[in-house]
Amino acid sequence: MKKQIITLILIIFCLNGLFARDEKYIQAMSASISALNGLDKGQPAPKALQEIANRFERIGAEQAREWLPCYYAALCYIKLGFVSENLAEKDRFLDLADAMLKQAETLAGKPNDELLILLAYAAQSRLAADAMNRWEEYGEKFANHIQAAQKLNPGNPRSYYLEGAGLFYTPEQYGGGKEAAKPTLSRAVANYASFKPETTIHPDWGKEEAAWLLGECNK
Repeated sequence: MKKQIITLILIIFCLNGLFARDEKYIQAMSASISALNGLDKGQPAPKALQEIANRFERIGAEQAREWLPCYYAALCYIKLGFVSENLAEKDRFLDLADAMLKQAETLAGKPNDELLILLAYAAQSRLAADAMNRWEEYGEKFANHIQAAQKLNPGNPRSYYLEGAGLFYTPEQYGGGKEAAKPTLSRAVANYASFKPETTIHPDWGKEEAAWLLGECNK
């Protein structure tokens, strides 16, 4: 009986330790996600993006089995790929994003629509960095990742947001423009209305941007 009581006490002690670590992890992730969401959506400050990416990488080092810290670090580096000033710097950040995404894929251990969407976003950033020379390679990669994400989870709004944004900023003579983007952005906005992330720290970005783009299409 005494042995059973001691075993029970040890189990409770271990569980309390696990809950404390989980709570610390969620708090750290929530604070970092809030900091990322608080940046200017049109032109986030590069220094702030790098600092937030560093925060996610530190969380990932402490929580080596979790894929979300790598995901968010990659998201920061993709955004840095968009806002950096020169091609070499853009590619350096996107190389870091690729490394984080590869790590996240390994940790996730199964097909994941959110990671496919981020792979598409990274391809879109590579394309935007040098569209004249990269449209064929990265345009195809973007399309393939988006299609795979939509097949895996048609209810995820981010795949339609990115696809619609790509069409919106593509010249009409190349098949883009407001009218071409409007149906896809409409679906994105509709999906956002019903979308619920798996937890409070799972991906839930893009809603405001999709709504703004659709509003521009309607003007």
